[in-house]
Amino acid sequence: MLKQREPIVAIATPLGESAIGVLRLSGLGVWEKIRELFLIRGGPRPRYAHFVKLKDQEGGILDEGIMVYYRSPRSYTGEDMVELFLHGNPIILKKALELFLSRGIRLAEPGEFTKRAFLNGKMDLLQAEAVADLIGARSERALKSAQRRLQGELSSLINTMRDRLLEILAHVEADIEFSEEDIPTLDRGQLVNLLQNLDKDIEKLLSTVRTGEFLARGINLALVGKPNVGKSSLFNALLGKERAIVTHLPGTTRDFLQENLNIEGVPINLIDTAGIRHTEDPVEKIGVERSLQKLNTSDMVLLVLDGSKDLEDEDLSIHERVRELEHLVVINKADLGVRESVAKSFPQAIRVSALKGEGIEELKRILLERLGIHLSDSLQVYLSVRHEALLKKSQKVLKSLLNRLETEEIFPEILMLDLREVLIYLEEIIGVVSTEDILGSIFSKFCIGK
Repeated sequence: MLKQREPIVAIATPLGESAIGVLRLSGLGVWEKIRELFLIRGGPRPRYAHFVKLKDQEGGILDEGIMVYYRSPRSYTGEDMVELFLHGNPIILKKALELFLSRGIRLAEPGEFTKRAFLNGKMDLLQAEAVADLIGARSERALKSAQRRLQGELSSLINTMRDRLLEILAHVEADIEFSEEDIPTLDRGQLVNLLQNLDKDIEKLLSTVRTGEFLARGINLALVGKPNVGKSSLFNALLGKERAIVTHLPGTTRDFLQENLNIEGVPINLIDTAGIRHTEDPVEKIGVERSLQKLNTSDMVLLVLDGSKDLEDEDLSIHERVRELEHLVVINKADLGVRESVAKSFPQAIRVSALKGEGIEELKRILLERLGIHLSDSLQVYLSVRHEALLKKSQKVLKSLLNRLETEEIFPEILMLDLREVLIYLEEIIGVVSTEDILGSIFSKFCIGK
């Protein structure tokens, strides 16, 4: 049975002038509260576009537009809903909002429409989270991932694991309840095999967390190296446009530059840093210090070397700084030939010519692979940090259980308790088990009106 809550209202389109502005209303008796404000023939026909005129406080016409009424449960929230499409003048939308608020309708909280959809069973918690990710997607790859989660692909994976776990639990509980009866039970080998397969599936999902995080916030990629190795040229080559100033003079870049880059649907924040070297120039010194700071906040560092010249102490010093970080060594100016000292010291380095654009696509491919992003990955449904935490908890219990099954006898009652703990973590991911604090944290990140 769907539950209808107090009526809420919100402007669902961004602030500013536009051709159309949308207001959404949802809740118990919402149409009855606002019907007197509309000039409309007869009662509203559900799921039908009505041309309406909206009256203002004095009875005049505030605006005209299209109104769609949805009757519970056939709506986004599962409640009675009204969506009103007016002209997108902020003054009109504000006055319309004030009209509805004056009728005893409450202003919606961030994400409250989607929260009600979840609470009314219109979608599970994974799908509800995907709504926010869909709106905030920064790349086509992130958009597709959110769409697949909204369609229930990740939910299906979690539910399949949950169903398998419930089946194991059924055997264990039957063994407890009907121990004297001649009913089929799982032997130790079968149980271990089933739990190991479940553990592998969890591990496969956990491998997507890093990619999911990158898609959500983007990848911070810093180009570092001593002056005049071609960092700015590589910066421009990766962007495909002339953004950084390039000259033959060392130290041209005095501060870091940042630009957004999209590689195969993956958002990247590309950072061109000042050349790192010892200098007495106060301005360049500040630039070098900022470059070093960027190293520690980057997901990946590209150490750029000039392959046409022998290695110098500055090159080795910078490499020493980045060797403990996630990094790739890039030998630039490879079209001029690569010195033996450079080739021997960095045999796995990627060779490019930023000036001629050679090796740039290969660099992009290797960069994504090193970050764990595989373009041929068929899963493409990525986990968030919340999902990761719960799956890690479930995996920890599973691994502990598997270790004990190999070394000791476990009473069915203890086994059942451990399996139920794993089940709780899986159900918390999809929202079968949830608390108001968890829901509040999730939906507070939504925009108002969604």
